[in-house]
Amino acid sequence: MATLGELQTRIVLDTNRDDLGPGGELAQALTDAIADAIETYADEPFWFNRAAGNIETAAGAPTAALPAGMRAATLVARQGAALRKVPLESLQGRIETGPPCRWAEDGGALHFWPMPDAAYTLDAYGIADLGVPADPSAANGWTEEAYRLILGAAKKILARGALRDADGLALARDEEEEALAKLRRETRRRAASGLASDLPGRAGFSITAGR
Repeated sequence: MATLGELQTRIVLDTNRDDLGPGGELAQALTDAIADAIETYADEPFWFNRAAGNIETAAGAPTAALPAGMRAATLVARQGAALRKVPLESLQGRIETGPPCRWAEDGGALHFWPMPDAAYTLDAYGIADLGVPADPSAANGWTEEAYRLILGAAKKILARGALRDADGLALARDEEEEALAKLRRETRRRAASGLASDLPGRAGFSITAGR
């Protein structure tokens, strides 16, 4: 299992650029490249970045915040039944009240229709906000399960930018694409077999389609 520091060291070795290491002229470029690589794939659901949590609505309040640590919701359910996701504009201006049956997302807030007429506990499932590990000794799904993907993506960003390395760019792009294809296959396999799944079966959720 790789830490952020081990990922950084591997990139320095692969590029043969000591100036990317700690104290080097391009150390910040390496930090930024890893952050950009993670952000590139942060909205894609993989088996390792799933999140689940509860949402408590309030009577008369049409919105509620996402559960802590969740980047985006892909499914919202009440008592095991999935609410229908709709475009935000279809809910705007609606004043009907009752148990919510539809939802939309806008900037980290969930909008409900009908407007909740009481306090309801909803189950939310979606994508975790893993981000970049806090320090070089820390690790998360991006440096462990997605190690190869972030390695290739970060090297591609560096080759295209700070390093201006056309050959390295082509190699890194191939590495990134191969790693992404493998992660997507594994995600589909786990979804089909039920591995690491905490999503309600009756909701008909597809991790590849996001609905």
